[in-house]
Amino acid sequence: MNPHRFILQPYKGPASRYQCPQCQHRSKTFTRYINLETDTHLADNVGRCDREEKCGYHFTPRQYFAQNNFNGSIQSAKAYRPMPVKKMFSHLPVSLVNESMRQSAYAHNHFICFLAQLFGWEAALQAAERYNIGSSKHWHGATVFWQVDVNGLVRTGKVMLYNPNTGKRVKQPFNHIAWVHSLMRNVNKNLEMEHPKSEFHLKQCFFGEHLLGGDTSAMVGITESEKTAVMASIMMPGFIWLAAGSLHGLDEDKCRVLKNRRVMLFPDVGAHSYWTQCARFLNLKIPSATFTVHDEMERTATDEERENGADMGDRWVGERGV
Repeated sequence: MNPHRFILQPYKGPASRYQCPQCQHRSKTFTRYINLETDTHLADNVGRCDREEKCGYHFTPRQYFAQNNFNGSIQSAKAYRPMPVKKMFSHLPVSLVNESMRQSAYAHNHFICFLAQLFGWEAALQAAERYNIGSSKHWHGATVFWQVDVNGLVRTGKVMLYNPNTGKRVKQPFNHIAWVHSLMRNVNKNLEMEHPKSEFHLKQCFFGEHLLGGDTSAMVGITESEKTAVMASIMMPGFIWLAAGSLHGLDEDKCRVLKNRRVMLFPDVGAHSYWTQCARFLNLKIPSATFTVHDEMERTATDEERENGADMGDRWVGERGV
């Protein structure tokens, strides 16, 4: 077989670049290999990330064929039609989640203290257990929102610091947000050996996804922030509450876990139009699921709420005079 049959796709504008399957950088930094004879991509994960120092992902056609037991003959090459490749992802030990959920640490966890201020300690601790909320020593009072998928695998943990009195995220003198899989490379040599930097394949899932293992008839509610999803589970317990984690956290691959379910999206003020577009797209791509968008916040938002991009959680806090 001609070893030069597959080349990295030449740049032909933004449409010829993709999101890297490893670092998933918001910019399209991934170049796929194409088949010169057919002008088609080999597979979604076969290519190279342009972020060579910070990511370094490069999966070649040779590696792909070896992984899929391709024999390399000319006859096979002509007949070969690659099957869709399920993107591999790494996961963290469940023991990390368990260690972070020590009851004694919750008294110093700023987010849990804020929940207790709003709803009482019993409700706050029940929510912490329901969502596997942990505490982190990375910053004093920091919270870990673990992403545990429907199969119980720990994809990663999102570490954030909150003001215990207002429930607002601490963004000064810098935005206090970090990721467990990145932090562990620096502090845990065993984990670093198990998942070297170039081999940890992050694939995020919904925060709260582990709760989907039960009754499929229950309505699913999705917010942008983890904080609001946890608060909503107390305020509106009739839903299974998940968090997308960001405005752009409703991609098709992540949402496939919602098949055969009724889903209502609860966007922040100002994001209603974008999430409505997402809902239309997802209804087409995942026809067994039904996606609708809640519009009360958008319809009734005050000027201040519009300026701040508020969500349901912010309104609940305001109603309680915090």
